[in-house]
Amino acid sequence: MTIYFPSQVVLEVTSACNLSCKGCAIHGPDRFVTRQTGPMLEKFWRTAIAEMGSWNRELNLTAHGGGEPLLHSRLKEILQFAKSFPKLQAGFLTNGMLLDMNWSEFAVSLGLDWIGFSIDGVSPETHRIVRKKSDLDLIEKHLLDLLSVRERAKAQKPFVTLNMVAYEEVANQKELFVKRWLNKVNNITISHYRNPPDSRRWPVVPTERKACFLLWSQMVIACDGRVGLCCEDFNIDFPLGRIGEKPLIEIWNGPEISKLRKMHEQGDFESHPMCRECDTWSDNIVHKTEEIQRIGCRLFHKTSQTEYKPL
Repeated sequence: MTIYFPSQVVLEVTSACNLSCKGCAIHGPDRFVTRQTGPMLEKFWRTAIAEMGSWNRELNLTAHGGGEPLLHSRLKEILQFAKSFPKLQAGFLTNGMLLDMNWSEFAVSLGLDWIGFSIDGVSPETHRIVRKKSDLDLIEKHLLDLLSVRERAKAQKPFVTLNMVAYEEVANQKELFVKRWLNKVNNITISHYRNPPDSRRWPVVPTERKACFLLWSQMVIACDGRVGLCCEDFNIDFPLGRIGEKPLIEIWNGPEISKLRKMHEQGDFESHPMCRECDTWSDNIVHKTEEIQRIGCRLFHKTSQTEYKPL
């Protein structure tokens, strides 16, 4: 029997958040997630990270989920523990509101592998509309401070990436956003917007459906210790198990997910209610590349987003 190992583990250190963003399934105006929100207990994160480290395989530990990771009072300890395992690469996505100078200095000194910022456009006014309770001026200050600390330390880490969601309120700011940050950060993506919980949202999806890569690559662990089916299982409606009940690698190779993998390999995408309405299977496919000289960047168009890189 083949034993599969994930290449990425999404560890939802907390599902609580300090913002209410338009597209958020947990905290947004159209939220529909009903599971309990709060921080992950130590017995879950410590057990999970220790097992991942014991696999002795390259692994991207993504310390965020449906909430703002900086709200977890012990996030620094979590990241330090993760970085004690040589083959674990660790980072998190943040809204940037709480990533102050103390956090920037910590991230650089730790050698944290990456930090992603969710920033939607260049206007504080529209930013507050799509990301309620946010302060774009403060977020940009925190981002610039992190870049400054990294530069002073002559460090390569953390790799800094930005993601903007192209909501209709900010879509006309895409080019300005890219111009502002292209030569300052490591990576920029502009994501297409979808209205949760609709899983069909990408404008260009291949007609030939393929097995979903996430079933073999991405493990998702909710803040209550349950292992979800994938990142589209917002409410953990299809749990595979829970940390502590059995080793994570047994859960990841258990009967439920093994059955679904076999279904996908056989071309059966209709029998499972989540897969039937989902197009995330195509999320890693680049269908077009182009260069825009006036911005000085190369674009990689994927089904869910466009990635911008300097020429």
